[in-house]
Amino acid sequence: MKIDRYIIKTIFKTSIEYILILSLGILLIYLDEIEFSGLEIKYLILILAGFKSCYFFIKGFRRISEFSGLDLKYYEFLVFIAFNISVIVLSFGFDYLCIYKTDMSSFSGIPQNLGDSSLFFKFLYFSLMIFTNIGIIKIVPESTEAEILVIFEAILSFITIIFILSDFISLKESLTSSSYKKGDDT
Repeated sequence: MKIDRYIIKTIFKTSIEYILILSLGILLIYLDEIEFSGLEIKYLILILAGFKSCYFFIKGFRRISEFSGLDLKYYEFLVFIAFNISVIVLSFGFDYLCIYKTDMSSFSGIPQNLGDSSLFFKFLYFSLMIFTNIGIIKIVPESTEAEILVIFEAILSFITIIFILSDFISLKESLTSSSYKKGDDT
């Protein structure tokens, strides 16, 4: 299975943008660890997560619109979508970890005395379960901030899975037919 160079180049460019977004999460964890008291970190996490969710939605829809105009194979499109989903899950895993680090009572069901890597894995698992709507979760958001993060991820999941993945072919056909109509008008 050969993947088009354009897809690989797009994934590479997109991954640089997403690394910057994920770096913000790591910066927030660092600010909380040094007990930066200039502002309330959990509200900053929520604001950035809201902007990030909008960014993921807009960027993803633009890429899909761009890809629909190209002659891509479906598996090439799926590689890009799998990459985007992975970044979303990873990003929200960081967000959940940040919220938990700022307020340990924001989630219940987390075993005590976990190391940072084990704790991050728990939240990565939690994020994956939220995104895929599987529902096998022992972790429960207890604070309003944690619940808002779950809502952001659930909305992104719904949009990605329902509107984009299940309807890519008809989206591609509708965008292609509308571009033909625009070409007929001129």
